[in-house]
Amino acid sequence: MVSDSSPVLFSARPPATLGVARSSQAPAANALISQVVHGLAATLDDPKALTYLSELLGRQLGADACLLLSYHPSTEIITYTYWHYQVPPVVWLLPTESQSAQIDLQRQIALGLICRVTSSDVDTNPSCLIDGISGLLQTDNQPLDWLATIKSHQAIAIDATADTQGCVLLLSHRHQFGHQLDPAIKVNVASVVAIAFHQHHLQHQAQRHAEQRLYLNALKEDFLSTLNHELRTPLTSMMLSIRMLRRPDLTPERAAMYLDILEQQCSQEINLVNDLLMLQTVDTKPLQIPLTPINLSQLLASVAAQAQGQFATAQLALRLDLPAYPVTLTTAVAPLTRILQELLTNARKYAAPQSTVTFTLNSLADQSIAIHLSNLGAAIQPNELPYIFDKFRRGPKATQNGIPGMGAGLALVKGLVKQIGGTITVASHPTPEGLWQTCFTLGLPTHRENS
Repeated sequence: MVSDSSPVLFSARPPATLGVARSSQAPAANALISQVVHGLAATLDDPKALTYLSELLGRQLGADACLLLSYHPSTEIITYTYWHYQVPPVVWLLPTESQSAQIDLQRQIALGLICRVTSSDVDTNPSCLIDGISGLLQTDNQPLDWLATIKSHQAIAIDATADTQGCVLLLSHRHQFGHQLDPAIKVNVASVVAIAFHQHHLQHQAQRHAEQRLYLNALKEDFLSTLNHELRTPLTSMMLSIRMLRRPDLTPERAAMYLDILEQQCSQEINLVNDLLMLQTVDTKPLQIPLTPINLSQLLASVAAQAQGQFATAQLALRLDLPAYPVTLTTAVAPLTRILQELLTNARKYAAPQSTVTFTLNSLADQSIAIHLSNLGAAIQPNELPYIFDKFRRGPKATQNGIPGMGAGLALVKGLVKQIGGTITVASHPTPEGLWQTCFTLGLPTHRENS
């Protein structure tokens, strides 16, 4: 047991009583803590610091395996690190936003283990922990046979600050643990591990910020390139038309043609500016638009009829799948119409030629309405899905492939959907034909009160 003068390196939670140290044990205890501190100090700047620390703690404290669990409430990030004398140490991060039921289960297990240790609710029989630890570790492709022969354990709580929580689980194949840790040593170990957790969290946050800066810079460059293209192309056509109109030998028919070009390109520029202005205002202030009862089937049919000509030009078929009965709701008609138009425009741009785009309307049992718009074409990769509604985000190589637009359409859809109290999601899956089926699902309540 260490003396009362043993250093406490971080404000970890002390036990109720530390007892009185025996002088014969103090040098060994201090040497143990010193080795751990020096090992931590040597690796603090290393991204693998937690793997080194887990092995160091396991070996120095007489364990056959060591599991480190950390949780940061402010970011909800959970990290676990484990070492076994037959398995190389690994670090795993459990993301907060995951579409995997397995990861969600792992997060629940990790939080449960941390809660039990920090509340001193850990049974002396380690078998109660084995199932949880096995569920936590089962996705790292490492053999877990060693868990079945664990006979004893020691647990150390880490709750140094409100933003650094976790635990250390030391596991042994022997019935009698190698080193029985007195409370003072546990406090010092908790202090060291808390520092390592905090340092690892800072490194992770710094890496995320660096990646975010790279993403924003790439997004800015892509936006400027797209904006340059979308502005210059109509202006070039307008300038050419103006020059041709100045020719004295121009026939009336040719003059009318160039005036039509001027009108079309001028309208394109005005629409571009209006889209940018609407995209700015839709996120900053609510739309003051009255709610109107409508027949949604008729609205979808009208919007689809207006788009049929453009779809035919793009060699696409547009199919409506509407229920036989009328589907009505009270909503803001103008924003909803714009949402449907933008979704159709996006599908027309990215659908494969000679394919069919399908508009489906469903009235659900929970009194809500779902509109599905699906098309076959290029893939939306899983890593792209979370950003599909970001401002000025475009598909990979969209500009190089000559796909018009500047990435404002889906961002505008997201903002307008929020304004009318709906939801919008997207999914993309491969098909046996080699194309991907992308489906946007618009959810609408059947009635909204005026806000």
